[in-house]
Amino acid sequence: MVGYEFLLSKIPLRMPELDKPARIKPVTRVEEMADLIAIPKAIAPATDSILPHLLFALKHESVKLAILHEALRLLPAQDIVDAIVDAPAGAYVRRAAYLWEKVHGVELDLPLAGPAGNYVDFFDSKVYFTGQVWERSQKYRINFNGIGPYEFCPVVRRDDELEQEGESILRSLREWATAPENEPLMDRVMDWAYLSETRDSYAIENEVPSPEKEKAFLQAMAHLRDRAPLTEGYLVGLQNAVISSPLRAERGLRGTQNWLQRGGRGALAVRYVPPSPEHMLPLIDGLMRMANAKDDVPPLIKAALVSFGFVFVHPFMDGNGRLSRLLAHHCLHMKGALPDVKGSPAILPLSVAMKQEERRYLAALERFSTPARALWDVQFIGDGDFVFDFRSTPMVYAHWSGAHAAAFVTRCARVALQQSLVDEAQYLQAYDLAYERIDKQFDLPNRTINLLIQWIHRNNNRMPEQRKTAKEVAYVLSAKELSRIEAIVAQAFASHEGGPAQEEH
Repeated sequence: MVGYEFLLSKIPLRMPELDKPARIKPVTRVEEMADLIAIPKAIAPATDSILPHLLFALKHESVKLAILHEALRLLPAQDIVDAIVDAPAGAYVRRAAYLWEKVHGVELDLPLAGPAGNYVDFFDSKVYFTGQVWERSQKYRINFNGIGPYEFCPVVRRDDELEQEGESILRSLREWATAPENEPLMDRVMDWAYLSETRDSYAIENEVPSPEKEKAFLQAMAHLRDRAPLTEGYLVGLQNAVISSPLRAERGLRGTQNWLQRGGRGALAVRYVPPSPEHMLPLIDGLMRMANAKDDVPPLIKAALVSFGFVFVHPFMDGNGRLSRLLAHHCLHMKGALPDVKGSPAILPLSVAMKQEERRYLAALERFSTPARALWDVQFIGDGDFVFDFRSTPMVYAHWSGAHAAAFVTRCARVALQQSLVDEAQYLQAYDLAYERIDKQFDLPNRTINLLIQWIHRNNNRMPEQRKTAKEVAYVLSAKELSRIEAIVAQAFASHEGGPAQEEH
């Protein structure tokens, strides 16, 4: 065993499994493969000491701060001091020493000469997406430049294709929203988008909001445009807006343990356990700092990390899922990523796409939640009560790979643009064309024309048999006239690329 795999064998805690362990293979250089990192025997540490394997992991494997954090707990101070003396300019030794002091909360007693060398970023920006410089260690000449502060720092390896896809989506959104030919429709499209985002965010939770709650959620969505920084009070206000029952409105962050339960019996029904209240507080503080930071993290990637990170921390007893989706929009607003439509930012209805992609959404969440659940011992004691025993480190909730979350939210953004906004605009254009032609050729009330278009379009451009006896049709339109109206609707919607209409029953 080498690198992180060796470190895990020494850490006396449960830890998530490695997705790509480093293994000695008959290769001449380090090669990243589908399920492992192949390394030549010549560069593998030939020792059972922790520090050489930790430095190997920093140099040749992806940064995994939770493992580094717990491994450094086991490392004697003198080992780090000796390594600094041997290689005062060593970038990886300085990174390890910087982390050692953060983990132990004390300073190392170094010789007067101390570390040397130029300042280095903790995360190589050629390899990772990076944020602002959260801390600049003069002692070790290290810039901690994670996406978030050390207290909450998900890690995402740089992916040029994903970044370019996100840029393409947001560029297409701007071009579409500001195109002169779309201007007459934008108010109606955005009204539909806000309402659909609201209803589908509840639908993901298998709920239907009351009219009052729907209105409150829409107001919360509108206030996101203010770009107010996240604070505990701001989050509490959003939680009060999105929960279904006023009895579950909270005055602050949770002070008790919560969990997610879905099917099954006893402890097997517990599918996810978020951090305990005492561990949750520094995590949510770090998440808010990350969300509020002004940085160059691509907007859709950062929105994914804020949204998924919030639901992983689960700081309230109820409403965390809906609130997490609101925070994705909050992040896009904070980044200035959304174009203005008549003075107000447009919206990408991500929840509409997430509802359509519900299996992928669940799979993206479970990339983290399933391994995290295995870190808890859960005992069922009856009447829906459990005893929870955490057998790991809260650092697993602070330092996680955000690659799958970023890819999923980017995919949803593309779906939201192409299959929601653009499709809705095309639908409205076709609808308006059908209305104009029917109104010009037939002397019918406004309400009747609207009903005829809806009935016919929903039924594959044919009037449903049961609707032919409706008062709006019977004794008003002849069979020939009705056939002409069917043809008008069919022609108007011929260029509309929405999903197949459903037959009305």
